[in-house]
Parts: sequence; structure tokens; C-alpha cells
Amino acid sequence: MKALNIRIRHSLAALGALLLPMSLGLTSCEDDTSVIGSGLATGEVNIMIDSITTKVPSTAVYYDSFDARTISKLLGRINVPEYGSLSASFVTQLLSAQKMNIPDSIPLSDVDSMRLVLTAPTSAITGDSLAPQQLKVYRLTKQLPSDISSTFDPKGYYSQASLLGQRSYTLSNIHRGDSAMKADSYVRVPIQMPMELCREIFQKYRAGDPVFEWPASFNEYFPGLYVEQTFGNGCLANITGVEMYTYWHRTSQYYTKLEDGTYGYVNTVKRDSVCLFASQPEVLSSNVINYNVSDYIKGLVARGERILTTPGGYMVDVQFPVRELVEKYQNSGNALSMVSSLKFEIPATVVVNSHDIALCPYLLMVKKSEREAFFRENKVPDGITSFYAAYDSESGTYHFNGMRSYFLKVLEDLENGKQIDGEAAEFTLVPVSVTTETVNNYTSSYEMVTRCAPYIAYPTMTRLYMDRCAIVFTYSTQELR
Repeated sequence: MKALNIRIRHSLAALGALLLPMSLGLTSCEDDTSVIGSGLATGEVNIMIDSITTKVPSTAVYYDSFDARTISKLLGRINVPEYGSLSASFVTQLLSAQKMNIPDSIPLSDVDSMRLVLTAPTSAITGDSLAPQQLKVYRLTKQLPSDISSTFDPKGYYSQASLLGQRSYTLSNIHRGDSAMKADSYVRVPIQMPMELCREIFQKYRAGDPVFEWPASFNEYFPGLYVEQTFGNGCLANITGVEMYTYWHRTSQYYTKLEDGTYGYVNTVKRDSVCLFASQPEVLSSNVINYNVSDYIKGLVARGERILTTPGGYMVDVQFPVRELVEKYQNSGNALSMVSSLKFEIPATVVVNSHDIALCPYLLMVKKSEREAFFRENKVPDGITSFYAAYDSESGTYHFNGMRSYFLKVLEDLENGKQIDGEAAEFTLVPVSVTTETVNNYTSSYEMVTRCAPYIAYPTMTRLYMDRCAIVFTYSTQELR
């Protein structure tokens, strides 16, 4: 433990002595200088900065069910010796456009097709993008449950008769040539939808069917999609776009020079499309995760390593030493005291593997008793029962910098007669994805967390070194005389 004690002696008399020469120089006509009030506030101010490197009691805990509702979806299969095997599919409701922006002059006969387009950033692909794969898309036959989780079983929510389409694909743009592959940072997988569905949707829009006016009414008519990986291994994609397009053509004429040198009108066919349905944040979507942890990870945990994996697998329960900090603070023996800051730093590294699986970019530290409610109720870190930290690659640590309010709440509970029980110190570390927004005002700006959800974007493996955590506790005390 390393502590820094900065001691400041102060009094108004001393301050008056410092200001006296200046005062005399400016008012040489005065014979007397008053020192009224010079003894009202004398004493010492001690600024204590305790930097403690300590072992924090912790345990790696296995879990397989978690809140998998997210905007992005995982699709594919990978098998990594150090990580394990992961299979991912997803279910999603769709948000419909209220109006179909197709000219009234376009008849049903000019409507060509409907396609579901899945979009994945090339940077969000894990594994071999050239691995051949196949998927199937089903229309859901009943509403998704509101309490859906990662272990949701879609059986009973679709049937073979509700199959809309299937497609063999690879998650690469290599077939488009070098220039297109380098220029486009997204891979798109189009899946042909039944022409019967295309005509049905077109006619409903043309008839002004009220089913498209509200998400609830549309979901009753079209409960959603189940996208299942049916073939392939070695590649996993983070699907950021699920959109359904209707394609049509129209014939128009333009005036041009003909082959015989005369001028006249020539017919030309122009094609266009419109996105009518899409998976959006306003509707329910969830990942179906099947993760089998590797024997290697299980062995690390059995030897006492603190390992975090995503999606699912292991999280870490910790006992934060708040009782010791309170005792140190209360035993300072001074009349007045004030807490300035409380920081918690956890060293971490990636678990070395053969597929470049990285560690999680953010961690949530949440009260163990409130973990499930935190995600179920879409909460964000409040600095009292929950905190988040980004990974600092330079120092190799997660920094929880804003724990002062938590410590003050513990002190307040003590003053109200409550005791520091186990629950006050019990937290869980969970990998999360964090969405932030910068808020600007007249004089400054600050970053606000708008969403904090379990980390699903990529597989990750993180090793925490809980035996050498750093706790930086800063407070000041004043002894009056």
C-alpha cells in the first residue's frame, strides 16, 4: 500500500501577514492594520491519497442465459480450440413503412421481386470470410415472448411451411473484384422472398390497409423472422442490417438519335426499389446463442483464473473492500473530512488464441443483486450501484473512475443506522457494449451513456488479474483549532 499525505497548515492570521506588505505599500497613510477575524479558522488540512495495490476476492461464474436483445445480430458458427464452439442465429420483429413510395402509375405486373438483405461490416467478421455457408429464413407464426433470452428455443414459433427463402453465401466481396472489395466496407447477402408475399404486401399497401399504421398491428399480421444458419463452419458475422426490399421496373421513352441518323423516341426499362420492412431499435430482436466453453477455458477457471467470455460463458463476481475503506476514512481522527474521489483499476489481458479473438472493450460493474434487473429494465450506469469502464490498451487496465457517489451512499447508510452487509460489497463484472452521446452546453460538454447491454458483437476472451487491482482513494481532513 502506498499513501500520500499532503498537509496544509492555514490560518487567516498567516494570510493577513502575507498580505500586509502589499497593504502597507498601497496605503502608507494608515498607521494601524486590523487583524479582526485572524483566529477564526486555524488548523491543518490533510489531503490523503491512498493508492492500494491489493487482491480483491473474486470468483469466475458460469452463465448461459442472458439478455440477448440487441440491434446487431450474430449469425454463423466458429470452433476455436482455446475459445470453444459458438453457434448463433436470431429472431426479429420488423418495422414497416407507413407508406409505400412507389408511383401510382406502377401496376402490380411491373413488380419484379422482394428480397431480404442482410448487411454485415467487413470489420465485424470473425473467422474465414471465404468459408461456404447456408442460411434459411422463416416467417414466425406467433408473437415472440417479452422475456426472451439467449437460450430462447424458436421451435414452435415457426414451421417448415413458413420457410420464406434460403441462400448459400460467403461473407466476402472477393467475387466483385479487387477494387470493389477494397472500396466497400460492407458485405450484403440478398435472399429471394416468395413472389406471393411480394404481391400480397404490394396490394395491401395500395389498398391503404391499416395494418401498416402501427408496429403492434403489423406484428400481429407479420410476427417477424427467424434466420437460421443451416450449413457451414468457421465464420461468424455481426449483422447490422436486416431489410426487406421490393423491386419494380417501369418503361419510359426518351428522344435520341437513331441508327439511321434520324431522331425519335426509344423505349428504355428503368428499375428501382424501396425498403418496406426493417429490423429497427423500436421492435424486438434477440440472438439465439449456443456457446460450448472449451476445456482450455474451463481448465483456467479451475486453476483459479478469472476469465470473462462473450457471448455468454463466464462473468466474475467480486467483493469490493468498501468496509476497509470506510474504516480508514472514519479512523482519520479529524473534525472535518471530505471524499474527493474513489477509483478502481483492474489489470487485464486477452486470452491468447489462434483466431485473434480479442478482449472485451467495456466492463460493467453492477451490484450482484441488481444484475438481472439492470439489463431487463434497460438501465445505464448510475455511479452508485453500477459503473462502467473502458479498456485502456496503453496501461492494460479497466478504469472505474466514478465510484465516489457509491462510497458516499455507504456512509449515508451507516449514519442512518444501517450496517455494511455483504450485499453492499458484492458486485459482478460483465462484458458490455456501451453507447454514448456527447451533450454540449454553454460552457462545457460531457459524455452521457444512453445504452448499456451485454456484449454480443464479437466473441471475446478476457483474463482479469484480481490479485493486483489498484484502488485510489482520495479524501481530505481538517482539524480545527
